[in-house]
Amino acid sequence: MRIILATFLTILMLLPVSAMGEILTIKHTVKQTFGGGQSPDDARISGIAKAKREALEKAGTYIESLTVVQNSKVEKDEILALTARVLKAEVVSQKNHASDDAFGIEIVVNIVVDTSVLEERVKNQLQDRTHLTQLKDTQKREKELLQRVANLEEDNRQLIAEKQSTKQLKKEFQQVSDGLTAVDWVDKALSVSANRKYTDPKIVEYLNEAIRLKPDFAEAYGIRGLYYCGIGQYQLSIRDYDQAIRLKPNYVDAYTGRGFAYCGLVQHQRAIEDFDQAIGLKPDHALIYSIRGDAYAYLGKHQQAISDYDKTIHLKTDDAKAYYDRGFAYYNLGQYQQSIEDYNEAIRLQPDHAMAYGNRGNAYVALEKHQQAIGDFNEVIRLEPNNATAYYNRGRTYYNLGQYQQAIEDCSEAIRLKLNYAHAYFIRGLAYTKVDQYERAIED
Repeated sequence: MRIILATFLTILMLLPVSAMGEILTIKHTVKQTFGGGQSPDDARISGIAKAKREALEKAGTYIESLTVVQNSKVEKDEILALTARVLKAEVVSQKNHASDDAFGIEIVVNIVVDTSVLEERVKNQLQDRTHLTQLKDTQKREKELLQRVANLEEDNRQLIAEKQSTKQLKKEFQQVSDGLTAVDWVDKALSVSANRKYTDPKIVEYLNEAIRLKPDFAEAYGIRGLYYCGIGQYQLSIRDYDQAIRLKPNYVDAYTGRGFAYCGLVQHQRAIEDFDQAIGLKPDHALIYSIRGDAYAYLGKHQQAISDYDKTIHLKTDDAKAYYDRGFAYYNLGQYQQSIEDYNEAIRLQPDHAMAYGNRGNAYVALEKHQQAIGDFNEVIRLEPNNATAYYNRGRTYYNLGQYQQAIEDCSEAIRLKLNYAHAYFIRGLAYTKVDQYERAIED
């Protein structure tokens, strides 16, 4: 069946878009029997989970073939998670059926693929791998639960054949059904957050249901911890991450998330300890080095920060943020030329990075390269016309060049945008003294 489907999809992809109609429908049917210790409800829950998973695995063949996926070097075990994020498996029918020796439920699942928007959806999801990691963790739990169902079904059949009691299995089937339902609640929460609605209260509502059903669901605590961190409730976030780590001591994302929460409480040293734990568990995770570097930078430990940004760049050579952050650390150490080189790279990777232009301009000022600095401040103003700091920085630079009228104009604009801008009043006051407008200088 997989070979037939793959061949079919290959043929479809060779057709022009108009022939495809830009819509591809994947249908999958599962027949789930029940009896003995497995109730109809248990069979329905596991059957739906199985049907959706198998349908998404089929669709994953198509997703894996997309150019954006191949270029992004998506791991094999991430394909199913990515497919679940950009496509929706919907149950279109459920009906009972009976054979000579068993009763069952037939479940039909459809996945509709709109090829006209698929590439863009995939691209958006690949920009934030956090969601893929979270979903991959829950899918692993779902896979284990479905395997548990298969084992219980085999035990069930054997006990029925031997005319023995299946009473104990009934409880076990119910526990697995609760687990699968909890996974479904977590998936709903992830679907909401995947749409960039990180503070939607539905997220915590869904996760509460998952935890109620499965109090040992570490990933549910971890994702709820992320939600609380996102809305600034750092103590609640830390409490959830504590529980997640108790349940799953090697939970990298929980250590990372708790570190974020500690940063929110301005406890950066404790945050660094958590980031250390996360790096010990996953030494090739570029993001963790980056955020640990941020924590070191906050503490004024710029050399340690640079070491972490070095590691980030080694692992992820196109990380504009890492170059920007390392440039800022070099600036704070007075190493302005190295700072400029890093800002150059950040701008190359992200041409609309206004802060990189602004900070590079400040580094040029420190090196008394005022014309280059003005060029950078011009770029900031082009990108962000209401950026008061950019006008102030350019005004200050004009003052250094002896162009006092331009300095006055820029500082006036900075003050218009930010009325309590003390530095802008001061520089404008100095400029007024240079053009003999002493009363105005005194006012400033």
